[in-house]
Amino acid sequence: MERDLLYRYFDGDTTPDEERRIMEWAEASPENYRLYLEERRLWCALLLHAGRRTVRRPALWRRLAAWRVSGAAACILLLVGLAGIFFGGRMFPDERMQQVVVPAGQRVELRLADGTKVWLNSKSRLEYPSSFGRRSRRVTLCGEGYFEVAHDERKPFVVETGQYDVRVLGTTFNVYAYDNDRAAFETALMEGSVEVSSRSDASQRLVLQPNEAAVMAADGRLVRTRLTDMGRFRWTEGLICLNDIPFGELLERFSDYYDIRILLKNPKLYDVRCTGKFRQSDGIDYSLHVLQRFVNFRYTHDEERHTIEIR
Repeated sequence: MERDLLYRYFDGDTTPDEERRIMEWAEASPENYRLYLEERRLWCALLLHAGRRTVRRPALWRRLAAWRVSGAAACILLLVGLAGIFFGGRMFPDERMQQVVVPAGQRVELRLADGTKVWLNSKSRLEYPSSFGRRSRRVTLCGEGYFEVAHDERKPFVVETGQYDVRVLGTTFNVYAYDNDRAAFETALMEGSVEVSSRSDASQRLVLQPNEAAVMAADGRLVRTRLTDMGRFRWTEGLICLNDIPFGELLERFSDYYDIRILLKNPKLYDVRCTGKFRQSDGIDYSLHVLQRFVNFRYTHDEERHTIEIR
């Protein structure tokens, strides 16, 4: 498929016959569809980079203009829509979905159609409709997100994660729910109230008040805790702030934020308490060098295997 024709299609400047030709090509094979998505992402990135204010498809530009990207993420943010967007709503005629995927080491800020502000951390994915329905506002999160939800008593705002739902009317809270082998989960509340409930066990339900958190215990139960360290939510500013946490837990967070496998070979180090502040953009090696000033360890970084071993 000619790139010029694809770009004219993205820009809304193709005939019905040309549009039909593009759709038939894109749906002909998974490889064609992959190429279609790559060209779409490149077109969106170029559009944002150029600071262009108008396009021939106003509805598309309104969606693109709603995005605000932090720092270096502007050049690599994946503006990835689901097939319903890319195919003009053909697959999802009533509720077209959008998706944001944040690369490792980056963060993204965006505003949803209802005015809700969302910050997404490294390696996070958010799926949401281009416009919310009449009865509820639902989004799906895998990773870490900080939400400032626009208040609407008639339409609850629900964040769906792999194991739990977080339901609010309008408030500020943080959700940590990466989809990895640890299956860790935490919802921390700053303002208002939230209801956290299990998607598989109706008896697992907590209503939080400000400065409380719901975490998943080792046995899988939801447990209420008090928030004593609000600084760790400064990741929205690109900072990793840690206050008296186990070295092993710190490494788990580094693994999530930097998208790298970290193997702790010395179990005696796991419970060593650590406090520190790291700028996410400085990278994993710089952060580990800083930690070596306070914790006695050595490490090797295998860049080909994307693995770090700590002894």
